[in-house]
Amino acid sequence: MGVIRPSESAWASPVVLVPKPDREIHFCVDYHKLNPVTHPDNYPMPRTDELLEKLGRAQFISTLDLTKGYWQVLLDESAKERSAFITHLGLYEFNVLPFGLQNAPATFKDL
Repeated sequence: MGVIRPSESAWASPVVLVPKPDREIHFCVDYHKLNPVTHPDNYPMPRTDELLEKLGRAQFISTLDLTKGYWQVLLDESAKERSAFITHLGLYEFNVLPFGLQNAPATFKDL
């Protein structure tokens, strides 16, 4: 599916398998140590009246809700190496936004 790829990153976070209420297993990566050392891209929320003004006479308006959109947002290359996780089969990294990774989903600032 192209969600992950083999990695040679110096970063590595552990995998955690969490049981769901329906007894399925949820694959998670524990980014507790990575998240505090990354810096978010902060920008102000746009004002609603300005957004509505920009829409003008638009014929169509659509929305995109990414609150549960993990695996739908591509990571840039510097973020991919930091998303690395270790398994018994080797080191891998995400090509897309994984669950649990905080701050800037598409980019990371240099540390």
